[in-house]
Amino acid sequence: MKDDTMLARWLNGELDEKELKAFMASPEYDTYRKIKEYSAQLTVAEADMDSLYARILDNRNKQQKKVRTLSPWLSRIAAMLVMALGITYFFYTTNTTTQLAENGQRNEFLLPDNSEVVLNAGSKAEYRSWNWEDNRKIELDGEAFFKVAKGQTFDVVTDLGTVTVVGTQFNVKARGDRFDVTCFEGKVKVTTAKNEILLLPGESIAFEKGKTLDAPAEDGAQPGWITYDTYFAAEPLANVIAEMERQYRIDIELNAQVENTYVGYIPMNDIDTALELINTNYHLKSEKAGNKIILTLE
Repeated sequence: MKDDTMLARWLNGELDEKELKAFMASPEYDTYRKIKEYSAQLTVAEADMDSLYARILDNRNKQQKKVRTLSPWLSRIAAMLVMALGITYFFYTTNTTTQLAENGQRNEFLLPDNSEVVLNAGSKAEYRSWNWEDNRKIELDGEAFFKVAKGQTFDVVTDLGTVTVVGTQFNVKARGDRFDVTCFEGKVKVTTAKNEILLLPGESIAFEKGKTLDAPAEDGAQPGWITYDTYFAAEPLANVIAEMERQYRIDIELNAQVENTYVGYIPMNDIDTALELINTNYHLKSEKAGNKIILTLE
C-alpha cells in the first residue's frame, strides 16, 4: 500500500535508510528534489506570506460554496409568475366599476366608503373600487343623487364641471350642455372652467353652455325625481322631452317650433299627466303611435 505521508516525512528528514532508498528510486523523486532545492532558494517577506495565506483561505472558501442555478423550466415559471403578478396589479389599479341606469330604470348602490348613490334613468357612473382610498373620484354622465357617509369625501367629475363634497347630500345633473348642482345638506364646492362656487343647504347652481342661469332654492331633503316628480328650472322644451324619453322609455317627436322654456314639475310615473302639462303650456296636442308619441300644434 502506498504511504501517503512519505513525501511529508522526506521533507522533514524522517525517513529511515530503507524508506529513503525506496523513495529515491521512485519516478517522482527527481521532480520532488528539484522543487525542494528551488524553494529553499526563495525568500518571501513575512507580510507577503500572510497575505498569500489569506488569499488561499479565501479561495478555498469560495470553492467550497456551491452555486445553485435555476434550471431553464424553473426560470420560465418564475418569469411567468412575475408577469402574472404585474398583470394582476395593473388590472386592479386601473380597472373601473361601472354602474348603469338604463332608460326607464334607476340604480341604487353603495360606494366603497358606504356613501349612497341613486342613478337616474339614462345615467352612468364609474369609479375605481380597488384603490378607492387613493382615488376618491366618480365620473358621472347623467344625473345622480348622493348621500355621502359622515366624514367621507370624494369628487364627482363630469364633462361640464367637478363637485367636491365632504359628508353631505347633493344632486348633480350633467346632460348635454346643461349642468345643475343642488346641495341638500352640508356643503359642496362646484368647479367649472370659469367658476368656483360654494353651495350651502337649499342652494342650487345651473349652467347652460357655460352661462350661469337662475336656479331656485330647494326646500326639500332630496331632489323631486327621487319620488318621480322632476323639477325643471327654465329648461328648453327639448330638454324636458329628452328626460321624459329616458324615464318612460318612449320616443317623443316634436313637430312644432317652441321657444319658451319650461318651469315646473313633470311627473315621471304618469305619462298621461305629463303630456297634459306639456300640451297645456305649449298649446300642443299629442298622438300615440305604438311606442312613439307625436306632438303637434293644436
